[in-house]
Amino acid sequence: MSKDTNVLEMTVIEVRRASAEDRAALLRMYESFEPRSGPFGLPPRNAPEQWLERLAEYPNFVAAVDGHLVGHGVLCPDGDSAEMVVFIHQDYRNRGLGKLIFGELIEEAPHRGLKRVWGITDPENIPLLRLATANGFVRGADPLQLVLDLK
Repeated sequence: MSKDTNVLEMTVIEVRRASAEDRAALLRMYESFEPRSGPFGLPPRNAPEQWLERLAEYPNFVAAVDGHLVGHGVLCPDGDSAEMVVFIHQDYRNRGLGKLIFGELIEEAPHRGLKRVWGITDPENIPLLRLATANGFVRGADPLQLVLDLK
């Protein structure tokens, strides 16, 4: 009798609204986070806990893989528009997690009465540029800005 040692690995991906209980896990994620290029200073290297505290008033979403937080997105409203920010830990990029968080933020925006969402990215962040374009974003007045007018 032979025994098959191949084990089917299951990966559980969850994208949901962040809760206060996620704070410690988000801090752990950001402790080892490496930005793609870092020209905008986000997430901040110093005092990420203060940054997360400031973002707590906004709609925050997290992505977890097998129970470990590996992604974070925030919708930062200002009047009838909002900046969208999405961060995926470098060990989990190019797996569709950014797309999932992106979708949650876009879906949340009209529920907040927003008419426009926008973001700023490095022109070399090709995965984000493709994702934004696929979701209807266009270049804004600033060449680093991407804008989506909501219906």
